[in-house]
Amino acid sequence: MKKTITILAASVALAVFASAAFAAVTFNAADGTGFVGKGDVQLVYNWNNKALQDNAASVQFQAESKVVTEVSWVCTNTKHEHEQPRARTTTTTVEGVVDSIARDKKGQITGFNLTGYAGGTTEDVVNDGPGVNSCPGGKDWSLTTPAGDPEEVSSSSALQVSIDGADWFDLE
Repeated sequence: MKKTITILAASVALAVFASAAFAAVTFNAADGTGFVGKGDVQLVYNWNNKALQDNAASVQFQAESKVVTEVSWVCTNTKHEHEQPRARTTTTTVEGVVDSIARDKKGQITGFNLTGYAGGTTEDVVNDGPGVNSCPGGKDWSLTTPAGDPEEVSSSSALQVSIDGADWFDLE
């Protein structure tokens, strides 16, 4: 019984240590500063320490945020039937983050210092649904309640990593 408890305690301690070892991401979305530990990058790319040391100069970071908003309006026809169309807009904003490699006293890479935004924000807007305040075709339909202000349905943000600038992965 004592041997089983000792093995179980050692397994729990190892699991806690392993999960804590890869949780060294701090990021301030307001100014683009923070730190990403080497373990977080190694986890994304399944790299051992040598692979990280060899590829660190290719590592890039960016911040991505998505906001989804929705508006609705009411159309009525001459038969007093109502229809409430909706339109949804997804806005994705991406901004590069400048980094510098952090090293220990022996020259080994320990992570990446995030030193601020690189500038050059890109924004992509996708609209889904009918045109705002549009009603079904035909003379029998009219707009009876125009769309109000857009309401936020969801939002998310993530710090992402890439080594080629094309494939980006969220850091958790």
